Amino acid sequence: MRRIAQRVEQHSKHLNTTYDITSPQLIALLAIAQLGPSTLKSIGLAIHLSPSTVVGIVDRLEEKKLVIRTRDAHDRRNVFVALTAEGRLLADDAPSAMPPGFVSALHAMPEEDRQALVAMLEKFAGLLEV
Repeated sequence: MRRIAQRVEQHSKHLNTTYDITSPQLIALLAIAQLGPSTLKSIGLAIHLSPSTVVGIVDRLEEKKLVIRTRDAHDRRNVFVALTAEGRLLADDAPSAMPPGFVSALHAMPEEDRQALVAMLEKFAGLLEV
């Protein structure tokens, strides 16, 4: 687990240095690109993060002028997050949010092993939430 966490942290630092974006910010940006204008809750559901965590990520993306928040014209309680033109450009040319080798290593595993890995990681993550 420590080696995986170290690789993810190294990759996030590389993204931040090279593209001025962290892995969590890139994952959120790509989710918004895929979903279209979305609420913080729907972004959180898509990337498996709490809305309060997503608020901080979106705040930083907004500071970088990669996303914009707009209020719903029909219900001002609803706030939607959408990509700016600059955010769309980054999303279209985005590097992988995962460290090099992660995707190819997963694809090299037999399907049964991948499913078992996902099941175990979900179980482990669930235990951490208790």
